[in-house]
Amino acid sequence: MVFGRLVGWLEQRSRWNHLSSLGNSGLVKASVLMPAVGYILLLNDNVHQYLTIKYDGWLLHYLPSIWRVWLLFYGTFLLSIGSILFSTFCPIEIKEYRSALQMADAEREHVARQYLAEQVRKNLKSLYDGLSKWELSLLPMKISFTHPTLGAKTSDLGSTMLIYTWNLQANRWPLLRIIVLLLFWSGLTLLAVPATITLVQVTLLPVRHLFS
Repeated sequence: MVFGRLVGWLEQRSRWNHLSSLGNSGLVKASVLMPAVGYILLLNDNVHQYLTIKYDGWLLHYLPSIWRVWLLFYGTFLLSIGSILFSTFCPIEIKEYRSALQMADAEREHVARQYLAEQVRKNLKSLYDGLSKWELSLLPMKISFTHPTLGAKTSDLGSTMLIYTWNLQANRWPLLRIIVLLLFWSGLTLLAVPATITLVQVTLLPVRHLFS
């Protein structure tokens, strides 16, 4: 029971539209390069040996403490894995539009002018038929493809289909979404620990000098 509630709680917070604000951020995108940079500069023995020989080792004292390096390394590594999974599997509709209504407003006129309603309907049905039992259980209502407006209370079929498409895409691959969410959270937590401790130390340093 507790595990099921936890999974449900994580699933709701890992919808692709919730992940997109973080997955599309510059911080997460840049994290893809950080593990390589961290290895080259801080974890590579050859670099340490070069600094020791070239600068008599004094420069090593100005590098971050090794535990902070590891936290930064693994934090950016987890973020980079989450970013790669997000970029690969997040549906294009979620990346381009922040909400179903925004997508409907942007695409409705184009669908009508280009007579693409039937194609959108086919794509929607194909997407709906390919959903897993878990994904189907996340839908607030079943889509009736025999109904003129797919079971919705609106006569604007174009908007209805676009809204349904966006909502279905936001719920795709729940287990993968949860994994991406946990990767993002874990990576940010590991990055926050050394950053917070450094901030506290820097803040307390002038205070110590003031009262010493």
